[in-house]
Order: sequence, then C-alpha cells, then structure tokens
Amino acid sequence: MHKWALAAMAMLISGAVYAAQGTVDLSECAFPGAPEVPDGTTASKEQMLDGVSAMRAYVADTETALTCLSGVEESLGEEITPEQKTELVETYNTRFESMNQIAEQVNEQIRAYNAR
Repeated sequence: MHKWALAAMAMLISGAVYAAQGTVDLSECAFPGAPEVPDGTTASKEQMLDGVSAMRAYVADTETALTCLSGVEESLGEEITPEQKTELVETYNTRFESMNQIAEQVNEQIRAYNAR
C-alpha cells in the first residue's frame, strides 16, 4: 500500500476516534477577539467611528464563524453524538450572546457620546 494511502487511512481512523470521543474539531471556525469599546463620555468622534467599524467587523466575522459552526453540525449528519450537539449549541449560543453584548456596549457608548 502506498504511503499516502496509509496516511489517509490513519487520518480517517483518528478522525473517527476523535468524533467518537464526543468532541468536535472547531479549528476551522475561527472566532474573532472582541474589539475594544471606546468610552463615549471621553472618546473623540474618530475614536467612536473606529469603535463602530471594529464592532461591525467583529459582528461580521462572528457571523461567519457561526455559519461555520452550523456547517460543522451539518457535516456530522446522523453521526452526531448528543455530546457533540451540546458542544456545538453551547459554543454557538455563547458566541452569539458575546456578539450581542459587544454590539449593545457600543450602542451604549454611542448614546453616551451623543448625550455630551
């Protein structure tokens, strides 16, 4: 048997063992770090605009990663274990909530900026 065929079989077997352990490989679904939220009571207009741009990029990147999670779930199909499903749902919910919290923080700071 060719070396590449052995390597491919080893990868398939290790993937099956990994999947059977109940964990999901989420390395393809890269989530961004949260942006720094400017203080609306002291930030300049430029800092506020930069903060809004950073938040929009963060939301877009997070939405891409959430779509990736959905794709991982679909790729597991009928083979998905309850543990994998729980891991995917918890990761999705946590990241979705984080995205909403950052957006709300930015909106609060915009209101603070506009109130001065």
